[in-house]
Amino acid sequence: MVTFNIFFNPRSESMTRFAEFVLRHRIIVALFWLVAFVAGGATSGITTSRLNVDFSLPGQDGYEAAKKIEANYGTESDNSFVLVVTAPGVSKLDNAAANAAFAGVATDFPEARVVDKTASGGDPLFTTSDGRTQFAYAFFPSQNSFVFKDHDKLAASLKAHAPAGSTASLSGLEELRANGDTSTDSGVLAEFVLGALGALAVLAFVFASFLALLPLFIAGVSILTTFLIVLFLTLFTDISLIVQFLIALVGLGVAIDYSLLIVTRWREERDHGRDNREAVVSAMETAGHAVLFSGLTVAISLCALIILPVPFLRSVGIAGLLIPLISIAVSTTLLPAILSSFAPKVDWPKIRHENKPSRFWTSWGRLIVRHRIPATLLAIVLLGFLIVPATTIRIGNANSDALAKSGPAYEASQTLFKGGIPKGALTPLQILSSDDVAPAVVTKAKVITGIATAFVETGSVGQRNGSALTLAVPVNETADATTTKPVRDLKSAVKDMSGVVGVAGVGATQLDFLKGVYGNFPVALALILLVTYILLVRAFRSLLLPLK
Repeated sequence: MVTFNIFFNPRSESMTRFAEFVLRHRIIVALFWLVAFVAGGATSGITTSRLNVDFSLPGQDGYEAAKKIEANYGTESDNSFVLVVTAPGVSKLDNAAANAAFAGVATDFPEARVVDKTASGGDPLFTTSDGRTQFAYAFFPSQNSFVFKDHDKLAASLKAHAPAGSTASLSGLEELRANGDTSTDSGVLAEFVLGALGALAVLAFVFASFLALLPLFIAGVSILTTFLIVLFLTLFTDISLIVQFLIALVGLGVAIDYSLLIVTRWREERDHGRDNREAVVSAMETAGHAVLFSGLTVAISLCALIILPVPFLRSVGIAGLLIPLISIAVSTTLLPAILSSFAPKVDWPKIRHENKPSRFWTSWGRLIVRHRIPATLLAIVLLGFLIVPATTIRIGNANSDALAKSGPAYEASQTLFKGGIPKGALTPLQILSSDDVAPAVVTKAKVITGIATAFVETGSVGQRNGSALTLAVPVNETADATTTKPVRDLKSAVKDMSGVVGVAGVGATQLDFLKGVYGNFPVALALILLVTYILLVRAFRSLLLPLK
């Protein structure tokens, strides 16, 4: 509704004065944005290198337990590699040789915690029912990257120490998610180019002239300027790596949308006989006014993420605030400066004219008005069909069934599952406690429905400074909200035990995320609705239209 603000408000006098100011100083305006564009492009690599991959959830139980585990044992609890060794043919795997292979990996990576059958005290979990395959966990320190930097070295180490003739592979949720891709390229540029090409095809159809390139240029200036501001923000606060995708893709959409509104209105005014300067000012009085309120509404909606107690979502909120604001600034300053200068020459070949209303859309509008009740009911039905899938959404990480369907990691996981290893082995849980209560923790964990096995990790791998780690393996993966009941039950069973610090792991992180984000969702939604309503009341000068 906001983008149709031009039909509900008279021409804005303040926007008229602003447009005339921009046109008087168009050279200064153009130079300013040119400097920002060049600086943003030149420093974009530095900006992305300063973004972090921290998805921490401070104050949440699982996160605090994981931090204490990392402080004491030096490794993460959420992400682990599954080291898989399989004997050739139908022969059984020599357990001693497999244990030696895993010990070799531990020697090559002293910073890692390798938990194998030996460290479990001989738990049968680590060997498939046919005796051909054995696996171990490798927990590593936190990585400031989506990709484990020593991935290839780890794979080579496992193969080097594995028994002759055996198959040695890496698996685990992260490995299945990456499907063996060790590239550190974020793919932002590729996604931007793909989106830009699609947008260009639409713009070429709409404008039928070289003017179709102008909204893309405005989007490029908006995006790179936003990157420049984010670089400045990284000096004072942590910004999540996912912000770069948000800036590139959302920035592309909103900047094109805003410039499309202004350019279309400018063409209409030109086709109705106004000279170029008058057409620019008129477009700013109407479409420019709509762009202002549209952008502010988007900014407020994304800015609401700042109130959530999740750092990476707060940085998304900050970026979400910047994207539409910068897009507004570029669209209402640089764009009119360009339109007033050489845009008429670029608007060639002008196949389509805007001095007559579209017959299709005019007919469509008349049809909807004439049959408004059936149209409303049909719209409600269509929206209902679109809403239905949301009722079955599974919040959380993707499980193994939704990840790689081929490759060494997939083959290794399938070998484990076919050999009777529970899928929950991909999402082990770690319970940190004092060493004297660890046996009691194992007893509690083993009787919980949905927990396949539990054991105290032996030696320095799982016992240090009077503390101990109990590893509990769920029957099913606990990667999303629908499979976390065993984790809830485990946390409830041990929370009142003296000496128990907490439960960490993928399932525990999912519970933290649900509590941190969705526990505060009603507050965030209420804030969005309230502030947006107030803004739209100002835009429409009406109490009813904003409610619609």
